[in-house]
Amino acid sequence: MTTRLDKLLVARGVCSRKDARRLVKRAQITVDGVVVKDFGAKVDEGADVRLDGQPVLPLPLLYKWHKPDGVLSSVGDPLGRLSLAEAGPELPDLYHPVGRLDAETTGLLLFSRDGTLTQRLLHPRRAVPRTYRATVVGRPDEGLVAALTAGVETAAGTFTAVVERLEGDTVELTVTEGKHRMVRRMLNNAGFPVKTLQRLRYGAVELGDLAEGEVAAVEDEAAEWALSLLG
Repeated sequence: MTTRLDKLLVARGVCSRKDARRLVKRAQITVDGVVVKDFGAKVDEGADVRLDGQPVLPLPLLYKWHKPDGVLSSVGDPLGRLSLAEAGPELPDLYHPVGRLDAETTGLLLFSRDGTLTQRLLHPRRAVPRTYRATVVGRPDEGLVAALTAGVETAAGTFTAVVERLEGDTVELTVTEGKHRMVRRMLNNAGFPVKTLQRLRYGAVELGDLAEGEVAAVEDEAAEWALSLLG
């Protein structure tokens, strides 16, 4: 697949589109070893692009971040609460969060540089699974499994979940929608108010052993899965 050279430089996080055109005109950019002075030239998206001889490598489609407690999943807040603007990961400006987690929910939050990918990750029709670990008030049993399988009614609608694990006051469950506070509402209405909630997985991307506050590129099989959503 080909794209304009200036757009490719922006997509690889080199600079703004305006600055990319300036670099091209100054003959600072080579593509597969050849100086290209036309910023609108069509180049292969996988081309060997260099700035002043230094490789300009493709950026990951996705990053994953372990969101701490108390951080809003928005780029700012008119009430002055802690948000991604102050406490989020340091990423190039072209990345944006994929959906949101409640301020008090921790765990996996994805950042995407592709709007189409973001839409497909979020669209209910895609039914991308999200797995959460909740600690709750009480000791859930098979009655909760049956309730979540059948569907729990909430103010936002009736939702189902697959229970992956029950152990003491801990429930791991998978849902395929991302409505606001949906998991909390489901468990509360099923009789088990949530004490803590953490997202462990989004599609093929796992939180794994990523420490709280840390960010990492999504690689290997998970990156291939993300790329397949654009196919």
